[in-house]
Amino acid sequence: MSAGRSAVHVAVADLRQRLRSPKYLVIPLLIAWFAQSLTSETTQLVVAGEYTGVQNAAWFGGMVATMGTFLLFVFGFTLVRGAVTRERETGVGELVATSPLRNSTYLIGRWLGYFLLLTLVTVLLVLATVAGYLLHGTGEFHFWALASPFVFLTLPAMMLVAAVAVLTETIRSLQGTLGSVLYFFGAVAVFTLASLGSGTTFGPTGLAVVRNSMLQAAGADPTVFENRSFAFTGDPGTVTTFTWTGVEWGGAELLSRGPTVAVAGLGLILAVVTFDRFKPTISILERVQDVFARRDGAQDTEETATNPPETDTEGATRPAEVDLRPATADPGWLPNRRLLIAEIRMALRGQRWWWYLGILGCIGAGFAASPGAARGVVLPVAWLLGLSVWAGLGVREQRFRTTELVFTTPYPLGQLAAVYFGGVIVALVATSGVLAALAIAGNVTTIGAILVGACFIPALALASGIWLGTSRVFEVIFLSMWYLGPMNAVYSLDFVAAHPETVAQGIPLRIAAVTVALLIAAVVGRKRHLQR
Repeated sequence: MSAGRSAVHVAVADLRQRLRSPKYLVIPLLIAWFAQSLTSETTQLVVAGEYTGVQNAAWFGGMVATMGTFLLFVFGFTLVRGAVTRERETGVGELVATSPLRNSTYLIGRWLGYFLLLTLVTVLLVLATVAGYLLHGTGEFHFWALASPFVFLTLPAMMLVAAVAVLTETIRSLQGTLGSVLYFFGAVAVFTLASLGSGTTFGPTGLAVVRNSMLQAAGADPTVFENRSFAFTGDPGTVTTFTWTGVEWGGAELLSRGPTVAVAGLGLILAVVTFDRFKPTISILERVQDVFARRDGAQDTEETATNPPETDTEGATRPAEVDLRPATADPGWLPNRRLLIAEIRMALRGQRWWWYLGILGCIGAGFAASPGAARGVVLPVAWLLGLSVWAGLGVREQRFRTTELVFTTPYPLGQLAAVYFGGVIVALVATSGVLAALAIAGNVTTIGAILVGACFIPALALASGIWLGTSRVFEVIFLSMWYLGPMNAVYSLDFVAAHPETVAQGIPLRIAAVTVALLIAAVVGRKRHLQR
């Protein structure tokens, strides 16, 4: 079988496995809701703060493509990532390692599978845009004017997203939550820097191409409106309406997509270089410990061979003399101390030394900083570090294939409570310096709001992990809320109470209600698993 056919088989198998999952059935519903929201009569796209277009087919295509490309560029990474990591965790990678499949063929197949999934989402987005035009659009329908931004803007960006997803799965330090966090902020930064200026048409999302074409159609000079791009609003105010017939895709516009495709190819080459073919990577410390363990084991073997141990048969306890107490199920929901400590240790297992150093730094900075800086800067950073711990809540049993052991214990709901309280304790320890500073300042209301946030995040992680079986959805929700709420003052999403307005508007009370609902959902989901 040729390398090309092998890569296609790997891609098709990955796509089939994903589409069989009920979790992906929600994608068409989200796309339909997204397209309907953008193409409805209550939402208008304003270009450079002064212009809006007639809602023809080209305008609908450009409007949905710009926002859809941005969202898929930021969140598509989390949607497709995970096939290589899953095969590493489940042991399937050992079969791949012993097969004649070359590294380049295997990784290209994985990239193609990721790209096909993102292409399928793009096609659904095009169809939803067509439906939106038929419901709310005006003028003659031109399919190419509507679909061309998706072809030349969205698809090249998805090539890059798929390549970065494969690359991060071949680098050990980026396979977990750290890779998702770095990509999220990197994607937002790249979009901000490379998609707004009139001269940056080569950006990965290519939104400047559409922006410049719209401004030229409106009779404006794109260079005059530097760093002013698109805005979706329900009340555009006083704006100038113009007719846009779509982007004229000439040589310059098509060549502007070349750097994005080239970077995607470079990412695949780096992935092939860094791929270890599922060989277990052992650190230097582990190697040193293994050497000493082998030496001690060899010495013990020699001593056992020369001086065999004596067996004391007279002092051995007879089976009849052993006192076996019957085990009774614990009907309580609150975990005991040993179980709670064990769950905290498992949650912290695998964290690097710099993670503990960062937590200690946040504790010290929170105590030393002013109350405003502590809650506005130190607190969000401390909880961002906790993401790698909370991402494992609810999915650890499935990831390490211990569901049969955990779910058959006498008190599985007590174990669930231990997992939750362990996540809450991690949040409280990370923010202990901030809480101490606020307590000294006498800001009791803010302390209560922070405590609500500390209960909310583990509940969200636990509920999403139990019901969806993956941590990627929680990572996307957490990073989105963290970026929009604490960092950009969207008070309704400020779960850390970084802004005084959040407390003044009563947002913590709403978060507390959501927390209770999430905990109920987690318990229901766990009982559902127990009854299988």
